[in-house]
Amino acid sequence: MNTQLIICLIISALVIAGYVWNKLSVGTVGCLGIILFLITGCISPADVLGNIGNSNLIMISSMFVISEGFKRTQAIRLVAGTVQKISKGNMVKVMLGFTLASVLAATFTGSAVAAFCIVAPIVAAACEEMNISISKTIFSVGLTCIAACGIIPVGGSLSMLAELNGYVSANGYEQFALGVMDLFKSRCLSLLALILYSTFVGFRFAPEKPVTATKDSSDLSSRVAKHEALTKGRETTAIAVFCLVTLCLVFNTQLNGILKAANIQTLASWEIAFIGAVILVSTGVLSSKEACSSIPIDLCLMVVGGLCMGTGLANTGAGDLIGNSIASVATTLGNRYLIGAVFYLIPFFLTQVMQNRTVMAVFAPIAILACKSMGVDSTGPLMLVASACCTAFMTPMATPTVPMVMGIGGYDLSSNIKQSLLPAMILSIVNIFWVMTVYPL
Repeated sequence: MNTQLIICLIISALVIAGYVWNKLSVGTVGCLGIILFLITGCISPADVLGNIGNSNLIMISSMFVISEGFKRTQAIRLVAGTVQKISKGNMVKVMLGFTLASVLAATFTGSAVAAFCIVAPIVAAACEEMNISISKTIFSVGLTCIAACGIIPVGGSLSMLAELNGYVSANGYEQFALGVMDLFKSRCLSLLALILYSTFVGFRFAPEKPVTATKDSSDLSSRVAKHEALTKGRETTAIAVFCLVTLCLVFNTQLNGILKAANIQTLASWEIAFIGAVILVSTGVLSSKEACSSIPIDLCLMVVGGLCMGTGLANTGAGDLIGNSIASVATTLGNRYLIGAVFYLIPFFLTQVMQNRTVMAVFAPIAILACKSMGVDSTGPLMLVASACCTAFMTPMATPTVPMVMGIGGYDLSSNIKQSLLPAMILSIVNIFWVMTVYPL
């Protein structure tokens, strides 16, 4: 183990301890981590600048602006009132509606960040209308947005399928290429478990009130009353922008297909959100000061810190080191469920501190090569790696969605982990036993 890797692991441990300590703001801890990674050479200045300009970060900031504009309209009150009328105040019915909306958003956008940005303002308004603490509901909503991605074979799931088949082909194991339904077949039971947990169980383990009283964790709808009502034209603009951005995110693949056919520049998800935010400011729905104040800077710095930690771990070879060790262990095990546990649990926990795409890029080829050396079908282990990398919700370093959940729900790291333990155990057990039963080696 080289010195640089040891230094990187020590700094990562200190950053995590800083979040647990909770004496400094999460943004401050993130920035201190960036400085330590930078001066020790674990990351380069280019890495830092690249992470500051990360597409997910731009999308998060833009969607906070769009949500702020939408919150000032009467439409969100209408949606919240409808939820209240249908549920009649029953918490299970409320959570069922939130959960199904989150599953749909995650399925069609293929992005946990995009899905959460679409659902969160509606959830916040509905909670305010029904006098329910946002901290009781938002973790389950974020959990669903994260863990429901890449299951139903539309949108982002097909992109993931193509990526995984790329790894299969690159490693010369084309006879076990994945079919279009393999992602759904392997993860359908975990989707059912996720829906049941979020609907019936999750809110029962959530704190009654926000644990941390910060600007970021205040109710998304609580500032509406402080502003004058929008004019009819601006109200229409705010509603139209939110709806159009949502539709463009949901049908991003189809939209880009049309644009490409017409020889027009395609639009990434962050570009769609950014354009929507600029339109709101340029049409006067929000002033530039209001738009900037709607972006939680502390949360954004926390996201950048998490991205830099993941970059440092990747740069120093932590992923390769762990991956090679896993391949060595897996080839000596005779039980398919034990092999499945190795290929699921290690990437699952590593994804809590590294970006999921990075972990998948390391472990997908390892799973394929390990199966190839054993002369067995690689579908099961590969599906477990993909499932593990798509189920990162325990720490703010896991995915940019988690800091958003923590900020809005008012959770510190301890309360977020406490809520994560049971769903992590449930999804791990379901994934390992189901996948290795459906796809035996």
